[in-house]
Amino acid sequence: MHIGPYSYDDFLQLIKSFHGNVAPGVVIGGIMVEVARGHLPAEVLFDAVCETRNCLPDAVQLLTPCTIGNGWLKVINVGRFALSLYDKYEGKGVRVFLDPVKVAGWPEINSWYLKLKPKKEQDSALLLEEIRQAGPEILGWQHIQIRSQLLGKRHRGRIVICPLCREAYPAQDGGICRACQGEPLYLTDEPAEAGLEAPALQSFPAEQAVGRRALHDMTKIVPGTSKGAAFEKGQVISVGDLCRLQQMGRRHLYVQEENQVGPEWVHENEAALAFAQAMAGEGVTFSEPPREGKVNLVAGRDGLLWVDEPRLERFNLVPGVMCACRQGYSVLTQGRRLGATRAIPLFLPRADFHKAMALLSDGPLFSVLPLRPPPGRHPGNRHRGLHGAGGG
Repeated sequence: MHIGPYSYDDFLQLIKSFHGNVAPGVVIGGIMVEVARGHLPAEVLFDAVCETRNCLPDAVQLLTPCTIGNGWLKVINVGRFALSLYDKYEGKGVRVFLDPVKVAGWPEINSWYLKLKPKKEQDSALLLEEIRQAGPEILGWQHIQIRSQLLGKRHRGRIVICPLCREAYPAQDGGICRACQGEPLYLTDEPAEAGLEAPALQSFPAEQAVGRRALHDMTKIVPGTSKGAAFEKGQVISVGDLCRLQQMGRRHLYVQEENQVGPEWVHENEAALAFAQAMAGEGVTFSEPPREGKVNLVAGRDGLLWVDEPRLERFNLVPGVMCACRQGYSVLTQGRRLGATRAIPLFLPRADFHKAMALLSDGPLFSVLPLRPPPGRHPGNRHRGLHGAGGG
């Protein structure tokens, strides 16, 4: 039996030099490639798809021009021992798979395929001999049409510099690179970078804050009656304010003039407003300016609330940020609050701000979908009762 231009024994040696050992999966994969190529027109330019990352990609790379590096081989790991070769322009091709029904007649292959016994108990020589004897008899195949999304080579597009790690990455991945979004590939031997400590803010006695601007909103709570910002960020403190501050228990204040925070920090109001702008979709508005570091999201019309729950959950896993909302598919009236977002600390590390904004770069988290009248009923008829036109 030949596999490509190689005899069976020569192919085993090629596998050993390339793969590291004579893996049965690569041997069977080589036979699968031969079967697939035998059902394609000789002149066709083809790409390949492997449905497992185990062994089969190496068989394709050994016997065809398709490699992961040149983009002609795609690995879509759905866990099935199957591969496809297809016309790279039209998508018509052949899928070959290891058929469990046919494998059942070959005890050693069946035991290996279904993992019926540990690897150390397998008879490797007998397994390779059964593969030689069985050849294509253990395989099934079918004509396929590859989905259009898989045709052609995916271009990386514009390249930008990640503001966190300062390395280049495709802009289409979002505001920061995928590694900084929470998909790290490895751990380095370098000591982990310590997290930023909160800015060392300096407070002043209220009497000394007169004539200076408040660094943040200050909340006044009257139990059972009211809760709200009595002083806003940037408000100049006057002598007349001292009594109110004392009643609120504010004897020391943080002021802008004496607390110049570096660019590695984002103020709570700036962060909350940016979050709200990115979260609000069709039919959603939000309150401006932020109050007490929070922005409310509001229904801009009557309708049904839609929430992108998976991305909302990922957003709330970013340190120092939060967003709470009503249950998805709630019916809302115009002007009703549907959620709120904020940065939890007064100053959020800019790295965490970028992570949060990257998660929001794929589109809004909230929309209010318009309600439709019942089928066969015109909205203008809803108040006419039982006596419509012609009634009396």
